[in-house]
Amino acid sequence: MSESPGARRPTLLILCEPLVSDHSVQFRFISSVATPLLEQFDITLATTYSSPDAKARLEKIGFAVVAPPRDRYLFNRALRHLGYGSEATYWAEAWAREAIVPFNRRLFDRMLRGKAFDFSVNTTNTAARPSDVWWIQGPPGHEALRTMRAESGGLPLVNREPFLSLVRLLDGNLTRRLYERSRSRAAASNYIREFYEQRGIAVGRTIYNVADLSAFVPRPTPRKARYVLAYIGKETEIAPLLELARNHIRVVAFGSKLIPGMDVARLREAFDFRGRVSEDELVALYSNAEFTAFPFSNEPFGYVPLESMACGTPVLTYSREGPAETVVHGQTGWLVATAQEFVQVASQLWREGFDRERFSRDSIRQSSRFRPEPQSRLLADLLLHAPPPFAGPPSVWRRLGRSGEISAARSGASAGSPARPIGAVAQGPPDDPRTLIPRGR
Repeated sequence: MSESPGARRPTLLILCEPLVSDHSVQFRFISSVATPLLEQFDITLATTYSSPDAKARLEKIGFAVVAPPRDRYLFNRALRHLGYGSEATYWAEAWAREAIVPFNRRLFDRMLRGKAFDFSVNTTNTAARPSDVWWIQGPPGHEALRTMRAESGGLPLVNREPFLSLVRLLDGNLTRRLYERSRSRAAASNYIREFYEQRGIAVGRTIYNVADLSAFVPRPTPRKARYVLAYIGKETEIAPLLELARNHIRVVAFGSKLIPGMDVARLREAFDFRGRVSEDELVALYSNAEFTAFPFSNEPFGYVPLESMACGTPVLTYSREGPAETVVHGQTGWLVATAQEFVQVASQLWREGFDRERFSRDSIRQSSRFRPEPQSRLLADLLLHAPPPFAGPPSVWRRLGRSGEISAARSGASAGSPARPIGAVAQGPPDDPRTLIPRGR
C-alpha cells in the first residue's frame, strides 16, 4: 500500500484473547502475525487481560495496547493462589463471562469509548463485538470443554451431561452473535474452516495463525540417552504416551498448560516431565529427540509439530485436524488414525529407526513454508477488500438436536434448505503449504 508523504496511515484494531504472559500461545500468535502489519497500519491491540510483561513487549514492538489496569479474572486469580491458573483456564473464564452475559463486549466498549478505527479484526471466540473480520482461531467452546472432559478426572462438573447441554446452548448463542457482528470471516486452519462450514457458518478462506519460528533451528548436541519428545497440555491425549512408557520407550515431556485435575504425579512417574522450559531448552529438546510424539484429543492448528520440524525432527501424530495440514506422511513424519496405531508405529520407529537425514531435511523445508508474513498479507488483503456491511443476519438460525450447534440458512433460504457444501467456498490461500510437498501415499 503506497503512501504519499504526510498521508495518514489507516488504523487497525485487533481484539485478542487474554495475554497471560509473553511466552503464551496467544502472545506468540498475535506478535508474529500482527508485526508485519505495522508496515501498513497503526495497530491497537485490545484485550480483557494482559500481563505486564506481555504489554511491555508489545508496546516495545510498536503496538498500542488497551487492557484493564488490573486482572479482572477472579476465578483465575483464585486458581493461581492454588497453583493452577493457566492460559487455558483464562480462556475458559473469558468464554463464560461472554456466553452468560456480554461482559467482555461491554468491557471492550468501555475501554475503547471515543476511539475510532478504520478497520477491526476479532481474533476471539469470547467477545461478540462488531468487526470487519472475525478470524476464527478454534472450534466453539463446548469442543474445548470436551477436550478438558477427556483428560480432567478431577473436574466432576465437566463430566455431567446437564452441564454440557447448557454449555452447548450458550455456545450456540455466542457463535451466532460473533457471526452476525462480523462482515467477513477467516479461519486459522482448513480444519476450523470446514468445521464451521459443515455447521452452516460461512467462513470463506483460511489464514493460518502461524508463529515466528526463526528461533527454532537444528541444534544437535551429544546426548546421554535416546528419547522421544512429547508435549503435555490441555489438548494432549495422555493414554498413548503412558503406553509408550510401558513399552520401555523413554519419553521426555514438557508443557505448562495443564488442566486442573490432571494427575501430574502420575506423569512424573511415567515420563521425564520437565514442565515449562525455556525456548533454548525447548530447541535443544526438539533437536536431539528421535522424533516428537504428538497425540491429541483436539488441535485446531498446532505449533508443536511446526516447531519440531523446524528443528529437523519429524513428528508422529494423528491424520486429522490441524496437524494433518502441516505434517506430510512419510516425509516429515507419520500420520496415524488411532491411538493403537500410534503406539504401534512409535514402537516400530523406536526399534527399527528411519532415514533421519532425509526426514530432517524435508521437515525443515516444510516448516519454512508456514511463515507469518504471507498470512499477514492475506489478512491485510481481506481487510482492504472486505465486503460492505451486510443487510442483516442470516434469515434462519436453528439448533441441531441436542448438539446445540448452530446452522445458518443463507438469507432468502428456507429453513429446510441444505447447508452450503464445503466445496462451494474458497479452499484456503492459493499458496496452501500442503500443496508444496506432495503428500505421501
